[in-house]
Amino acid sequence: MNIATGGGTLVHEIVHPFMRANFPECPAWFNEGLASLYEQAAEKQGRIRGKINWRYKGLEAAIKEGRTIPFAQLTALSKSEFYGGSNSTNYNQHYAQARYLCYYLQEKGLLVKFYHEFVAGAKQDPTGFATLQGVLGEQDMTDFQKRWEKFVLALRKSDDW
Repeated sequence: MNIATGGGTLVHEIVHPFMRANFPECPAWFNEGLASLYEQAAEKQGRIRGKINWRYKGLEAAIKEGRTIPFAQLTALSKSEFYGGSNSTNYNQHYAQARYLCYYLQEKGLLVKFYHEFVAGAKQDPTGFATLQGVLGEQDMTDFQKRWEKFVLALRKSDDW
């Protein structure tokens, strides 16, 4: 790995062997969403906590232009679809959308619960979508995504930069 990009890259890459060892069937969206959550991080009460990072601006633009994809679609992407092949726009947007979904869960105090429930139920819910819906307590994920997008756009005013 190229450490010239900063310590955030190192933390990102350390998450992957953790996930491989503890959740080998983890889908790309959660593996990369969680790893990229910690690219810009700080310690709070003895725990690592993701902060807003460089991926925000691309996601902000995607939201404003109506280019985000439904969470059911994001969570169902295969590895090759998630990584986007030669399409760097999709690749960057998928990372950003997954990251800020994890950020939302973190900020709502639901990330640890989601992780544990997803790991425990991965055989029944390999994408994590049903687990996400349950942890969020949401029936209408389209409505939730609209609220999530407003949450993300409001981060521009946040002091979590």
